[in-house]
Amino acid sequence: MIVGISDIDGGYSFNEVYTVSGCTKAPWLLIGEGSERTITTEETIQVLRGWIDTCLTSHPACARQQKNLPTRVLDVSSHNPSLRASHGDREPYAALSHCWGKSPLIQTHRDTLRDRFDAIPWNNLSKTFQDAVTTTRELGLRYLWIDSLCIVQDDPEDWARESGKMASIYEGAQVVLAASDAKDGHDGFLRPRSGSASPKSIFQGIKSNGNSYSIRIRKGDYHKWYGDALPPRSQSSPDSSPLSTRGWAFQERLLATRYVQFRSEELIWECRSALWCECGALTRPSQQREPLSKKAFYDTLGSSTHSELFSLWSKIVNAYAIKALTNGGDVLPALSGLAKQFQKSNAGTYIAGLWEADFPLCLLWEARAAKASPYRAPSWSWAS
Repeated sequence: MIVGISDIDGGYSFNEVYTVSGCTKAPWLLIGEGSERTITTEETIQVLRGWIDTCLTSHPACARQQKNLPTRVLDVSSHNPSLRASHGDREPYAALSHCWGKSPLIQTHRDTLRDRFDAIPWNNLSKTFQDAVTTTRELGLRYLWIDSLCIVQDDPEDWARESGKMASIYEGAQVVLAASDAKDGHDGFLRPRSGSASPKSIFQGIKSNGNSYSIRIRKGDYHKWYGDALPPRSQSSPDSSPLSTRGWAFQERLLATRYVQFRSEELIWECRSALWCECGALTRPSQQREPLSKKAFYDTLGSSTHSELFSLWSKIVNAYAIKALTNGGDVLPALSGLAKQFQKSNAGTYIAGLWEADFPLCLLWEARAAKASPYRAPSWSWAS
């Protein structure tokens, strides 16, 4: 049950009243069930393992023939990870989605490439990278893909070639680990939960059959940015996590077959079949209608007319256009993976962010900032 609270300034929040899933239910049908969030890192990894196993065994829409490893991956089987050239091997791997941030970040350059194949000292890795390596190991995987280490950053040819494979890299990963609340590499994402959203018991009783039950309450506004239809207002709020503001991360989320967000209070899971969270709020039917959720995205791509496809593309462009890019020249490359998915669904010819078959409507956009410099797209494209 959701209890809404409105303050004198017009603000709105809500709390969840529930009984714990698997325990005795309350005698009132209005009070539903909810899952408890984990506290420790070990509990968090255990939850993630369970979600991956469920998806691998029960979601036909997520089942894909195992793809080749990316050109280079990190081998995390030793204390000090190292780069490995894949040579077309087929092995499961994880990938990391993260904010580079403003702090110095370990990268692979032409003059460090050979050393990376020998070993990357553990202490040279940022906290976020260390957490990604640890999580990959705990999931029983040997390989991890991280963009800054697996792409030669000062080699334009390598960067162009590998960035063009983003769609297949994120789609082919067994799971993409999203460091959602880490603003840079120093923050990491494996840490004990603060407990600020911890539940409190507000009533305990005994049913007529003698079984005891406990009714709990907790802060429940954590998922409003997913578009939950909440009384008395139904508008969604923007996601404030650092990763959600980044342009490259936008397509990484939608392209990944399985994508797990490490939030400050709980895990959020998205795959092509489900949208889950530890507390259970995102399993509500209202959440499954979110137009830019992964499930809705692939459902639309799989069985839509041209008009529905182009309507979805318009929503994507509107959401993407406000994202931040360190290099403005990436505005089209950072969306190219999604464009390829639309082409697979017979959207037609793609031209600088627009679709030839929908060209008249695609030209109906409005500039709210000065034209970008240097040149990055034709003047008639929204990407200019």
